[in-house]
Amino acid sequence: MPAILSAGMSAAGFQGVVELIQSEQVSAEEFEQSLQDFAVGKLPSEVEAQQHPLTTLLDVVTLPNHLDQASITAIIKGLYPSTKVPSAHIFTIVNALGQGKQKPSPGTQNLLLRWIIMVQDVLDEPTVLTKLYNVFFNLLDMISIRKHVKPFRIQMLLELSRNFGNEPALVGLLKVYKEYYPDVIVGQSAAGKSSPFEHPDPEWRGRLHVLQDANVRATDIYANTTSFKVVRRGVKRARTAIVPEVHTYLSDKLSTTLEDINGVAHFIEKLDRIVLPNQLVSVLEDPLLRHYVMLKPNHATQRRIDDWLSMFFDAQISSKQIDSHMSKALVEVLEKVLNYLRYSKLMPKSVSSFLLAFLPQWDGKDNRDTILSLLVYLPIDAFEELRQSILEKIDFAVLDNTVESAAALLEYYTSLVRHWTVILLSLPDPHPPGVEQMIQSFAALVDHSSLLSLSLLASYTPTQSTISTVLSYHETLVHTISYAVSHAQIRILTPYAETVYLLIFLNPTLSTLSRLCYILATYKRTFEAAMSKPPPGSRHEYPRGYVNHFNGFLMDICNLLWRSRAFNRSDTNALACLLPPSILPQIAAYLDMLTPPYALQTVFSLSHNLSLSGPSTAAIRDLEEKAVTDGRVVRTRHIGPVTQRSLEALAMDGGIKVSWADYRLEVLRWLGERGVGGIGDLMSCTMKQLMGTKMTAAR
Repeated sequence: MPAILSAGMSAAGFQGVVELIQSEQVSAEEFEQSLQDFAVGKLPSEVEAQQHPLTTLLDVVTLPNHLDQASITAIIKGLYPSTKVPSAHIFTIVNALGQGKQKPSPGTQNLLLRWIIMVQDVLDEPTVLTKLYNVFFNLLDMISIRKHVKPFRIQMLLELSRNFGNEPALVGLLKVYKEYYPDVIVGQSAAGKSSPFEHPDPEWRGRLHVLQDANVRATDIYANTTSFKVVRRGVKRARTAIVPEVHTYLSDKLSTTLEDINGVAHFIEKLDRIVLPNQLVSVLEDPLLRHYVMLKPNHATQRRIDDWLSMFFDAQISSKQIDSHMSKALVEVLEKVLNYLRYSKLMPKSVSSFLLAFLPQWDGKDNRDTILSLLVYLPIDAFEELRQSILEKIDFAVLDNTVESAAALLEYYTSLVRHWTVILLSLPDPHPPGVEQMIQSFAALVDHSSLLSLSLLASYTPTQSTISTVLSYHETLVHTISYAVSHAQIRILTPYAETVYLLIFLNPTLSTLSRLCYILATYKRTFEAAMSKPPPGSRHEYPRGYVNHFNGFLMDICNLLWRSRAFNRSDTNALACLLPPSILPQIAAYLDMLTPPYALQTVFSLSHNLSLSGPSTAAIRDLEEKAVTDGRVVRTRHIGPVTQRSLEALAMDGGIKVSWADYRLEVLRWLGERGVGGIGDLMSCTMKQLMGTKMTAAR
């Protein structure tokens, strides 16, 4: 017979099944099997939106009905909650307890209480049982703590034990009470074979854990880091996890535990009365505890977290589980530490000590992303000491003569530069002692990283991926130096000249040229602003030779792209792209031998550049199409490439009339409108005739 319930069932269908149960048209065995099958499937959104099936089924068994005891037993045994059980369901059951015509039978009440015991591990609010202890006093023995043990309750239990003998439930609860007051409960009152923590149905619990874990994975509960509730991972995962969940056992009536918090407003209201949980290391993965620790920083709190991590890492090292490959437990903890560092930005001493001991044994490949991401949060220290103790070990472990390893290492240094920038920008004003050393260490780090970026371009066959990695590093750096206008602790650090020219010639794609030009344009604006009006307290001086060397980059690029004077040395500050004069005649002779021949001075211009010739031709064609749309007669069209002479000939032959200057400006606008605005950005802040010209501000 097919199952009565199915995962794709609509709300109306589910209600129909409930009616069949109430009218006794479905046997208990059929319903129990169908309910178990239904628990595995995902609930339809329509059912979830109206009323959770668990709520409906609890109403069926707690309210007056015509079901026999076998059917009710089957329903309760088949209630496998796929999510956390809300407190409202517990209140529904408690409301059904007791004597009265409208109450369920004693057998049903016993089954409901047994069900509460079996689902206590998955309660949405575990403290709800403690709050109901007065009601559960004679029925439950698994939630007792010292404050529940009262003299009158001990007396009542002893009296019940004398009247009814060694009932397992009474014996179990007496054993719990005896743990707290062994001098009060004496003799054979608590004697018996009952265990106070024995689960009524381990097989049922096992199936519940399977369903709960499956639902956790399906709903991606781990992605919910914005919730203002304590995170529960599911019973099975909680028992096997290295980092414990949040649990608070020491609290009073005037305080609040994190487990009691149920939203942002409640969290803010109770912030000053929250009691810290027993295991503060739970901050590594619990968002709510992390919020609290960040809002209420305390040295003792950080020390407790650090102590737990120190003991864990010491155990890992002493057990020699990091000689070759990292253990599963170590990887789990390091990933959680990384997640925590992304919020705190401060590396615990225990983590840095562990990494210092671990790096000499690391092969540079095992969990590379996690290890390098952790090392991003190194604090600013004397660079030479940091280089010898850590950075050299990182370089040695990661680099293996492959372009992928070099790119991964540069990505690490890019992130480290970004992190140190945040530290420098967050320094209080006035600056604390030692800030000069921090500035020098940052400059040394940038020099070390820039040399690596140059090595990546010069030592390996260039690809678009590696070039993009190098550009990303320099974009991060130029973002940092842009703060030199307003922050005295930031100094303008220019890129290596060789890096600039290799980026131009190695793989001159349109995106590469645009991104490079954007970087250089930002440098130029920052130089102008920082030198004309230094920030308060700035001690940085930029010698004329230092600035002129950078201006040489700008002059060379303008000569290549705009002025048609490639590799010219006569212009002020021009570096001729670092090419020796002796090689230029050979290059010119080679270009002259080509068909058609090319001139050395114009071969990299807007019209002839490998990456820009296509867009330049497209720009002139757009001008021609616009002329036709405006009703002008265009007898001849330009076939490209465009030169000053070809534009003059085009006008004489009945084509559009456009000057050489207007044509080049139109190319820059055409590029900017399509998101390639870096070239126009550089030209507009460098060439006097273009200053103030509106360009589309896109890279």
